Amino acid sequence: MDFKRMSSNIEVEEEDFIDLLELLLEVSLNDLDNFQRELAAGNHREAAMAAHSIKGASGNLGLTDMSLIAAELEKAAKSEDQSRIPEKVALLKQELSRISDALSHKH
Repeated sequence: MDFKRMSSNIEVEEEDFIDLLELLLEVSLNDLDNFQRELAAGNHREAAMAAHSIKGASGNLGLTDMSLIAAELEKAAKSEDQSRIPEKVALLKQELSRISDALSHKH
């Protein structure tokens, strides 16, 4: 990941951007756990809210792919057709893993 370019895109110092990514990673992992737990409990509104949180936070940092996946999860949680949720959860986990790996190489 090109942290310098990514931070420049949102007009934030690179060091601050890395701090924000670390926070995003922690919060998004928690939100993803909440999403899965609430969905399993049949709490679709709460699941959608967890996905919405990921969508907004990742979008604010310019992580478009991650934001789009979270948006699809939010929409799916509210809909009757939830067949693609496992696929989207796996994609989101891949994005989070990619960020985690990039951060671990930065330190």
